[in-house]
Amino acid sequence: MQKIGSIEVLPNILLAPLAGFTDSAYRRIVKEFSAGIVYTEMISSMGVFYKDKKTLELMRFYEEERPIAAQIFGSIPDKLAYAASVMEDAGFDLVDINMGCPTPKIVKSGAGAALLKDLSLVKDIIKAVRKAIKVPLTIKIRKGFAKKDNVVKEVGKIAEGEGANAIALHGITAEEFFKSDAEDWSSIKTLKKTVKIPVIGNGGIKTEEDVLRMFKETGVDYVMVGRATMGVPYFIKSAFLYITTGEKYTLGLKEKLYIIVRHIKYEVQDKGEERGIREMRKIISHYVKGMKNAARFRERLNGVATEKEMIRLVEEIFSAQGG
Repeated sequence: MQKIGSIEVLPNILLAPLAGFTDSAYRRIVKEFSAGIVYTEMISSMGVFYKDKKTLELMRFYEEERPIAAQIFGSIPDKLAYAASVMEDAGFDLVDINMGCPTPKIVKSGAGAALLKDLSLVKDIIKAVRKAIKVPLTIKIRKGFAKKDNVVKEVGKIAEGEGANAIALHGITAEEFFKSDAEDWSSIKTLKKTVKIPVIGNGGIKTEEDVLRMFKETGVDYVMVGRATMGVPYFIKSAFLYITTGEKYTLGLKEKLYIIVRHIKYEVQDKGEERGIREMRKIISHYVKGMKNAARFRERLNGVATEKEMIRLVEEIFSAQGG
């Protein structure tokens, strides 16, 4: 079994951090179908430092989610080190530093992918965080910031030299945002050849075949998937089954309905009915994608206010599919 630091990781397919999605309820549902590691949504190091209530809420997790990584972001080494120590004290198995988020709000603050413009700062951050914690430390990066950039070799050597236990690389630059045609898996292969620590390939994964291709083309130790799990929480199980046996994992309508109902209950349990139902609307829209009358269902979903109403409506659309 492969390891990241002291953490045994199986399967070697991980759930990526997705802002606005990978809360505890989402992670628990995915974890039921296996995931090597699950990650929190991005947690602000400054929010942790100032004990912001919403920030601290992102740290909630359950034992069944393990191994779980807390992903933190920021641009000030000592604040990131402090946040990392808080994550360790909270019981997280790993700490991950986000150095790849391309969203304007994060980049303007000097965090996320903006860090890739200052590699001396990258070094200072990894050094400070490594010194502050004993649990495994990983970083998540992009190929570079500007379209012409490719800093994977430099960042890889820095990270390994400062004691990081693994590197996740999305083979695309921040300026290219999420353009699928800009995905450059050769940069992931380059990183794998550059460092001895585990490399996690990320980006451009839509199907089980893509996961297998990522392993074969890049030689990575792990593959990280995010959007592919939206509406398909068993995607990681299916992908692992595919790369080991050539088969895929499928579920019937009744099983899918049961997953959604459980997801709704988890969300309401964690966040209360009003907020939980509001946040489930966007999640359920992914679950019903491609179903008969899905567009009409989404319109009706916006008018739902209670857990019972949402479950009843979901049961209705599944019944209309013939199962």
